[in-house]
Amino acid sequence: MQQPLARLRRNILRSIGAAAATAFIAVTAPSAFAGAYPDKPVRIVVGFAPGGTNDILARLFAVKLQEKLKQNFIVDNKPGANSAIGNEFVARATPDGYTLLVSSSGGLTTNPILMKNLQYDPVKDFEPIALLGSFPLVVTVPAALPVKNFGELVQYAKTTKDGKLDNGTPTTSFVLVAETLSAVSGVKFNHILYKGSGPVVAGLLSGEIQTGVLDSPAVIQQVKGGKLKALAVTTAQRSAALPDVPTVAELGYPGYDAPIWTALMAPKGTPAPVLATLRTAVADILKDPDTVAKMHALALDPGDADSVALGNRIRSDIARWDKAAKAANIQPE
Repeated sequence: MQQPLARLRRNILRSIGAAAATAFIAVTAPSAFAGAYPDKPVRIVVGFAPGGTNDILARLFAVKLQEKLKQNFIVDNKPGANSAIGNEFVARATPDGYTLLVSSSGGLTTNPILMKNLQYDPVKDFEPIALLGSFPLVVTVPAALPVKNFGELVQYAKTTKDGKLDNGTPTTSFVLVAETLSAVSGVKFNHILYKGSGPVVAGLLSGEIQTGVLDSPAVIQQVKGGKLKALAVTTAQRSAALPDVPTVAELGYPGYDAPIWTALMAPKGTPAPVLATLRTAVADILKDPDTVAKMHALALDPGDADSVALGNRIRSDIARWDKAAKAANIQPE
């Protein structure tokens, strides 16, 4: 009779030990459970209407992240106020990794300079995840506008009623790039704000506006289709996707270089294991040949998942554009 009793005691002790181990894991394993991220759909907020670079990149990476992390990544467009509406929404979201932001460089580096009473701080309210890509802006005009090159555009502007071209713009960063172009070339712009690059392209096609200094992915198909004319790119090197379009520097303005970029961000306080999962996944996606090919086709240069470098770039670009705004006497509104 002693042997069955001993076995019973051992079974009870094993049961108690298993229960204790389970309780210990439940109490001590948030980081282990974070490894299961994501276990529900993730929302990627874009502060612009569909059709522009940020939207295009968000949808490309949503598909790739879904494939890699086996969970739905859903793009949610929240356009308005130079992307400030979408950016603020993410800044105030629960920092659990289930609400992310695909932001233009303008939303992170020029909104703080050009917008009064901004309700988010690009440095204090976000965790940098990855630089998704960078790209030139393209000086674009309707096919019907009677100019063949940028020099003719400068002269054409002088014939308008107030010496300015109606320039459609989706974001404040594009305004500053256009103003740096104005400073070196003398062409003057009357900036008209739209809720995204897609609507600006529609304005160009309809003749509602005369110019758009726009992100290359938003205009490349219309340029190649002959419906819009590309007169110059704002980067130091020509775009591989638009090899016949000269740089601004080539047109007689040496040293001109104004790239734009797009980043993936999370609310400040997002758990480190979640950020690590996202950075690792995005780093792999940025090396994926299919991703690289699709980005190059849109005149985008793939970025990287160096979050420290991205944070430093945000701070240095804020300083750069603050200097440019003061030089152009642009006041926050």
